[in-house]
Amino acid sequence: MATKSSKADFRGFDARLLAFLRDLGKNNNKQWFDAHREEYASLYLDPAKSFVTAMGPGLAKISRGLRAEPRVNGSIMRINRDTRFSKDKTPYKTGLFIRFNEGDAKGASGFGLHIHAKGLEMMGGAFGFEDTALARYRQAVDDAKRGPALVRAAQSVTRKGYAISEPFYKRVPREFDAQHPRADWLRHRSLYAHRAKTPAPKELFGPKAVDFCLGHFAAMRPLQKWLAETL
Repeated sequence: MATKSSKADFRGFDARLLAFLRDLGKNNNKQWFDAHREEYASLYLDPAKSFVTAMGPGLAKISRGLRAEPRVNGSIMRINRDTRFSKDKTPYKTGLFIRFNEGDAKGASGFGLHIHAKGLEMMGGAFGFEDTALARYRQAVDDAKRGPALVRAAQSVTRKGYAISEPFYKRVPREFDAQHPRADWLRHRSLYAHRAKTPAPKELFGPKAVDFCLGHFAAMRPLQKWLAETL
C-alpha cells in the first residue's frame, strides 16, 4: 500500500540523527529520553514518517504489494524495546528500524533498513519464518522447479555484491535427505539479502536518499520476490 507523495518532498535525514542515536546508546534510560523527546521527534520520528511516505511511489514500481505506512507499528518500528524475556533491560533501541512488507501477513517478506550511530544496514527478504511459512518455504526448496529458482535468485543478488543470511539450523530437517542438493537452504529459519555494514552514506542525508534506498531494494528484489511468491 503506497502513500501518494513525491520523493522531492523528502530532503534527507538530518545528520544530527547519528549523534542522537549515539547519545541514546550512552544514556539508555527513561530520564534521558524524556529530556530529549523533542530531538526524538524532530530528528527521528518526523523524518522517518516523511521518508516512508516519499518511498511509497517508488516501492509500488518494484511491487504493488509493498506497503509504505508512515506510522509507528506500521513501517516504522517502535523505539521501545520489549524487555519482558530479555536479560538486557535497557528500554530503548539505539537505531531507527524501518520495514516495507509485501502484504499484511505476519512474517511477510519485504525490505528494511537500520540506521544506527555507526552506519546503515539494508536488507531484503524474510526476517523470520512463522511455522506455516517455514513449512511452505521448505516445500518450495525441495520442489524440482522452485528450489533451483531460489538458487538462481540468490545468485543474481550475490553477483551484485550483497550477502545472504546464514542458515540457522545446524542440520537438515529430519524429513529431508541430509544429502539433499539444496541442503543448506533447508537449514534457514529466515532468509534475506543484505548490504554489508557501512558508515552511513552521504546520500542518506540529502535529496538522493529515496533513490539510493530504492536502488538497493530493486537490486535485492529477485530473492525477495521468490519469497513473496512462496510464503
